[in-house]
Amino acid sequence: MGDILTPDGPPLGEPDVTSLFEPLALGRRTAANRVIFGAHFTRYVDPSPVVGEPGTYGERIARYLELRAAGGVGTIIAGQAAVHPSTAYQMTHNAGVWDRSCIPGLAVIADAIHRHDALAMIQLSHNGGVVPGDWSRGVAFAPSPIAQYNEPPVAIDRPMIDELIAAFAQAARNCAEAGIDGVEIHAAHGYLIHQFLTPKLNERTDDYGGSLENRMRFGAGVLEAVRSAVPEDFVVGLRLVGDEEQWDGSGLDSDRCAEIAARFAETGLVDLINVSVGTSGIGMVRPMYARKGLGVAATAKIRAAVQDVAPAVAVAAVHRLTTPAEAAAVLDGGSADAICLVRALIADTEWVNKARAGRPAEIRRCVGCNQGCYGNLVGGLPVTCVTDPAVGREAELAGAASARPPASRRVVVVGGGPAGLEAAWVAAARGHRVTLVERSDELGGKILLAASLPGREEMIGLVDWRIGECGRRGVEVLLGERADVELIRSLAPDAVIVATGARASVTATSKWHPHIDGLDRPEVLDHEAALGMVLGDPTSLGAHVLILDVVGHIEGVGLAEICARAGSRVTLCAPMASPMLLDPETMPVALGRACRAGATWRPFTIVPHIGDDGVMVLDALARRPEVLTDVDTVVIRTHGVADRTLADELLAPGGGDRPEVIVIGDALAARLVDRAINDGHRAGLAL
Repeated sequence: MGDILTPDGPPLGEPDVTSLFEPLALGRRTAANRVIFGAHFTRYVDPSPVVGEPGTYGERIARYLELRAAGGVGTIIAGQAAVHPSTAYQMTHNAGVWDRSCIPGLAVIADAIHRHDALAMIQLSHNGGVVPGDWSRGVAFAPSPIAQYNEPPVAIDRPMIDELIAAFAQAARNCAEAGIDGVEIHAAHGYLIHQFLTPKLNERTDDYGGSLENRMRFGAGVLEAVRSAVPEDFVVGLRLVGDEEQWDGSGLDSDRCAEIAARFAETGLVDLINVSVGTSGIGMVRPMYARKGLGVAATAKIRAAVQDVAPAVAVAAVHRLTTPAEAAAVLDGGSADAICLVRALIADTEWVNKARAGRPAEIRRCVGCNQGCYGNLVGGLPVTCVTDPAVGREAELAGAASARPPASRRVVVVGGGPAGLEAAWVAAARGHRVTLVERSDELGGKILLAASLPGREEMIGLVDWRIGECGRRGVEVLLGERADVELIRSLAPDAVIVATGARASVTATSKWHPHIDGLDRPEVLDHEAALGMVLGDPTSLGAHVLILDVVGHIEGVGLAEICARAGSRVTLCAPMASPMLLDPETMPVALGRACRAGATWRPFTIVPHIGDDGVMVLDALARRPEVLTDVDTVVIRTHGVADRTLADELLAPGGGDRPEVIVIGDALAARLVDRAINDGHRAGLAL
């Protein structure tokens, strides 16, 4: 019938990652290992009854954090938590810790993390001049009245400085009373303490501006107040910028940041310095285009400076470290004492345990797509994960794949894309006998095309892990087989999961672009056909390629980069203002790459007509038409059309018994990959 996928053994010469599991001294406490789950917004707090008001920590965020503690993480930093009402409105569903009412919720977090012998910390922050007044109608406070977002802040006065320093201390005191092991003071990302530190945002002429000593005065005051408010064995950490990465040479470079870190460490007030790079806004959650370990060089410089004056202070590295080998190399090279992971541990709660057991190939890798984590966050939604449907729904889905059904069933999955692979491994994990049928000679579906776009090779991780998991679970795979009703009947399944995907189209319309004349012309291609051609010959679409993207994801942008780099003139049109389905970190990088390669970006542009006289493009704002007479190929990226042929045949009325049929992924409706994986996961659980 077919091959049974079997897991490969560990490759010879597997990198030594034992340094990750050495104990980490944090002041008078000791973490079990050197892996830290870093603080990040999730919107998982228990919301206020009044929409828009700050929430509280509780069971939901505790479940999320506890899974990472159970997965082997040594230290977990929750947050960020607002230390004062004036910083509580940067994002909705944030939690405040400025008064004692927060203590019961913090205790829930502490208890959940301590059940697995991990250290529990809370990140304390005031975000200063980046806090908007959209809902609160309040003002933002900053060292100087320099606008960072949509409105200028108020220059903070001395009484307010004293009030905020006291607020940090009270917040830390609340954490200690709740049983939390430590706090991390946020002094990076362009937030308030960082705003005092950088001359780019601090133009004060009093004791809090000018010299470096003066600019550090506010942060030093916060640390002194916090340390005096907590027990001696309480951990005090500092999230510090390692390099502002300002293209114009302004702000703090890595040398100045190392000096600042050393001065803070020398005070004896800090047990941990957690190094980030960049500033508030774009650049904090780097997409897959960013190099791995992009913050390590700055961290190494800070660690060297700190070692000279306070060798007991631990220094942690962060940013795009996704595999145990990458993380251990940072420690082994002396660049850091600990590794701070966020997205890697969102993607796989068992990252640490799998690394410790020598099973790195089994780690469900973060691919840096930012779709469910950062993309959801800036869209006002709770964080999810493309590759793990349980993220954000831990109470419902975490561990559900290990639950055995009443009886084992014979299951056929049709389609080896992400939806079908997810359904297959989950069903097999629950004890069902699963056969996966794929018409091509390779598993992966549309992800194979997605991973062929420039800079997006990591997308292949979304299917590689699932292929491996199918092998580990004993899924039978039939490649090169076109599933029809006859084949399925011959397999005698109790249930059929149809994951046959969608067909690319040039005619599917949307509100963005309801009608185009001339779509039947030979020079008009759908984006998949065009991509297949340029992967073989980047110049195959001609000297002038016009791409119309009415979806707003990566396909049109990536295709434009390929063609432009090959020397074609590329006109990339879209009826919307931007590729709106890309998160704010990915969009400017991807679109910038295409434009730097030579593509011309034309937003708010529609294409009403393609004919013998050329291609008409219409500026949708000015209603100004233009005819391009030299276009060789028109590529249309519009929504795909679900391939329901097999599903409809299986569901057609007829005599006799028939298997249960579940339609998932793009075969149900052409959507983004996180929906496909979620469909597959739930289908596997439903059997």
